[in-house]
Amino acid sequence: MRRRTVIGIVAAATLVVAAGGFGAWFALRPSGPGAAAQNYLGALAAADPASAVQALACDGTDSTTLIGAFAGVTETITDPTVGEVIEQQESARATVAYSLDGQSREATLSLVSTAGVWRIACDGLGALEVSTTHGDTIAVGTQLLAADTTVAVLPGGYDITAAPVGILEGTATAAVPIGAVTPVSLDSTLSPAGRDAAAAQVQAYIDACAAPAATVPPNCGIRVPWAADLATLESIAFRIETAPTLTLSDDLSSFDATDGVIVATATGTTRAGAQASFTYRADDWALRGTITFTGNEMTLAVG
Repeated sequence: MRRRTVIGIVAAATLVVAAGGFGAWFALRPSGPGAAAQNYLGALAAADPASAVQALACDGTDSTTLIGAFAGVTETITDPTVGEVIEQQESARATVAYSLDGQSREATLSLVSTAGVWRIACDGLGALEVSTTHGDTIAVGTQLLAADTTVAVLPGGYDITAAPVGILEGTATAAVPIGAVTPVSLDSTLSPAGRDAAAAQVQAYIDACAAPAATVPPNCGIRVPWAADLATLESIAFRIETAPTLTLSDDLSSFDATDGVIVATATGTTRAGAQASFTYRADDWALRGTITFTGNEMTLAVG
């Protein structure tokens, strides 16, 4: 009687497994390094950066940066396959093949096992090293990345854009294979919107320089010789007859704003003790300074 009961329990268990399907049975087993490698490649091919990042075990990489940059991918890897897998306790190496940018490629993925889960090490990523003609930053996808340094990204084909975005214009493309650093040169120029922004910055500075003041404003290129006529100065009123004309250097490192005309009326007390006003005119008003592109900003500084 006991034997029949045991047989009945085993039969019932067998039926449950069959009903659940083999997928349910395999899901209970920890995936091996070969399956982990195939899942990672499959996520890259399917343009699923979140799943690809989840498959990684790479300290020092930021998932937000990897996923944001992947938004700039114009081509994913295709035809991924996993070849020989060599497993040694908690580590493994898998030979993989795939296509990118019209080329058949091979790579070796290192894998590590943590609590029975296999993940891809840092050599499963690629990297960009972008030199740019202006600034210290480039844009890839929704992410701003440092220029002139090696930045890890998920493998794929990328569009790279000059930054500050909208201020500078210029693009480059790069195929980033698994486990390789891809050098890129990005030429950029100032966009029409950038020129308008530069002109607006200078005009705002000019307007601030010409605001009524109690003293001659510093760093404005304005000299008012009020001391020749007044013992003490109470206020200065300015009138711009011609605003300085802005010119940017060819390498976008400096600017000149020249040929301005400004009139200053100084009010104060004369040496005789009388209240008086005197007007002075400058026909050569000019401002000069530097241009810098830092992060996603352009700054003009009068020097």
